[in-house]
Amino acid sequence: MNAGPVVAGEANFDCLSMPRPQGLGALQARLVDRIKRAALLRLHRSPRGERLLLRMYLAGEDATERALLDELLPQSPPWLERQVAQHLADEQRHVTLFAEALRERGDDAQARLEPDWLSRRKIQRWQRLARRYAGHFEQGLLVPAYATGLCAEQMAERVLTRHCAVLDAGHGLYPLLARVLADEKAHVRLCQNTLRRIVAPHEAGHLARLLKDIRRVDASFGVTGALAMYGAGWLLGGRGRVGR
Repeated sequence: MNAGPVVAGEANFDCLSMPRPQGLGALQARLVDRIKRAALLRLHRSPRGERLLLRMYLAGEDATERALLDELLPQSPPWLERQVAQHLADEQRHVTLFAEALRERGDDAQARLEPDWLSRRKIQRWQRLARRYAGHFEQGLLVPAYATGLCAEQMAERVLTRHCAVLDAGHGLYPLLARVLADEKAHVRLCQNTLRRIVAPHEAGHLARLLKDIRRVDASFGVTGALAMYGAGWLLGGRGRVGR
C-alpha cells in the first residue's frame, strides 16, 4: 500500500455528496422521514422512550468507535493517523455525552445496547462490498472503509438533523444533539477530503459505483427501520406532549 496521499488531479468526485432521491426513491425517503418524525415525537413523550433513543445513539457511537479502532487505525498510513485519532476522540466524547444523558435520566448506561439486527445486517452487507471493491483501489481496503464511513456519517447527519427539527430548542436534549450534529458534519467533510486524497483519478468511477452500492444497501433498510422505530414509539411512548 502506498503510504502517501494520491493527487486527485481532474477526477470528478461529485459522488461524494449525497444524491437527491428521484422517483420511487424520493417517495420512499419522504415516507421514511414522516414515519421517523412521528416516532421521535412519541418516544419523547415518555422517559422510557427518551432513554431508548439515547441508547440507540450510544450503540451507534460505540460501533463507530470500534470501527475506527479495528478497521481504520491499523491500516492508515502515517499521514492519516492523526486525523483518525481526532475522529476517534470525537466519537469517544459522544459516547461519554450520551452515557451522561442516560444517567441523568435514571439509567446507569453500564449495559451497552448492541446494534440491532437490522443494523448488523446492514454492516455485514457493507463489509462484503468493501471486500469486493478493495482490489479496484491502490489503497486497498482503506478506500471502502472511508467510503462506508462517509455514508455512515451522512446518515448520522440526516438522523440528527431530523431529530433536532422535531424538538424545541429549549428541550433538554437539544444542546447535546446539536453539538453531536456539528461534529458529524465535520466528519462528513473529513471523509470527503480524505477520499479525494487517497483515490487516484482513474479510480473515481469505481468509487462512484461503490458509494452507489453502499447507499443502496442503506436505503433498502429504510422503511423497515422506520416501522420498527414507529412500533417502539407506540410501545414506549407516552400520550402527553413532548417534554422539555
